[in-house]
Amino acid sequence: MKVYAFKSLPPFLWGYTRDIRAMWALEECGLPYKPIGLDCGPNGLQDESGFETISIFKQVPAIDDEGYIVTESGAILLYIAEKSGKLIPSDLKGRAQVYRWLITSLNNIEPFSLPILFADLQGDTNPHMKGLRPWHVEILGRFFPTIETMLVNQPYLTGSEFTVADIAMTCVLRELRKNEVLKKYPKLEDYRLRCESRPAFIKVLKEYEDRLGIERGSAK
Repeated sequence: MKVYAFKSLPPFLWGYTRDIRAMWALEECGLPYKPIGLDCGPNGLQDESGFETISIFKQVPAIDDEGYIVTESGAILLYIAEKSGKLIPSDLKGRAQVYRWLITSLNNIEPFSLPILFADLQGDTNPHMKGLRPWHVEILGRFFPTIETMLVNQPYLTGSEFTVADIAMTCVLRELRKNEVLKKYPKLEDYRLRCESRPAFIKVLKEYEDRLGIERGSAK
């Protein structure tokens, strides 16, 4: 399977990009894959003529499974799980819980975690984003205590088993890993670190750093 991923990035994006999600899932599921590297500058993808035939919005990641293209990181995670029969339960109700938490990660958490990251990266150069930061933190405060309470009695979002929903949530939480937000929620931070300690994630992050040509630990 081909995975369209980044081979160069501005330093402020190291470790945050969504190609990590796709390759983490592939590694966990044991599916062979080949990264196809794309260059990214401060304003987005460099001249990659023809990539719009793969990804109509010219966004990374995208996967090519013997000619069948899937884009959008959430759809890719579910496709990989369904194809491999791993990281997702076989019964409908169990699968619904995976869908629920994956969508929660992308629809309820990331719309607020990502602007916080941008506000921190841009600082005083974007006073509008900086001014909205406290509101975004407040909104996350409506979700995080509930997730923390749930994680008291189970290691992962849907129970005892790691799923693609945990890949989505962990990668979203990584957007907050260098600021104060998660420090208020120690169980959620423990959850993130527990997921990141999985061998598949460690391997993918090392390969990600190697592909970008950056020092070990720069994307952690």
